[in-house]
Amino acid sequence: MATARITPWPKIIMHSFSVAGASSTTSKKLFNGSWNRLLNVIFPPWSTFEIVPQFPAVTACEAVDFAVLFVVYMQATPVFVVEVKPLADFPLASKREEADNRLRRQFLYLATDLKIPVLHGISVFGTRMAFYKYDRDSKHMEPERIVADPTRLTDTAPKLWWNYDILEQEGADKLNAVRMDVKEMCSQFET
Repeated sequence: MATARITPWPKIIMHSFSVAGASSTTSKKLFNGSWNRLLNVIFPPWSTFEIVPQFPAVTACEAVDFAVLFVVYMQATPVFVVEVKPLADFPLASKREEADNRLRRQFLYLATDLKIPVLHGISVFGTRMAFYKYDRDSKHMEPERIVADPTRLTDTAPKLWWNYDILEQEGADKLNAVRMDVKEMCSQFET
């Protein structure tokens, strides 16, 4: 008798990520829908959270290859950020560096509107996640930025940072722990 495989997310979420990962279409954006769907599960639309896609201004060169940011708000304050890039970009150090820099700039931009003490975010390549955390009071951000060496090539956003996979239990547990932290902080100012 076959045993049912336990998955970290509802079937529809697992299916969405499976289709995005298996697709051979030219679209690199299929994971955007999967992440939007997942965010609506962990921050339901009937709650006080709002998921707002942000499409950054891009140059003509970047028009085909841009990241989508999802910012989760509660009462007009940002509480969680997700930046989604195609999985195919993950092996490239330059794409990881771009993703890291873009998410850090987004945190800097959002920091002025924070009502909660910590802003969490994730940088995503397909299903691979790197977790970020910004402390409003100390202005400290994790992971700590790696500064490029002036004379040597430096991997300023190492692959190791993206060591969680959303489709694996450990990755789902990590994201759920962050979600619970966000919801706990939000409960302090919820009306």
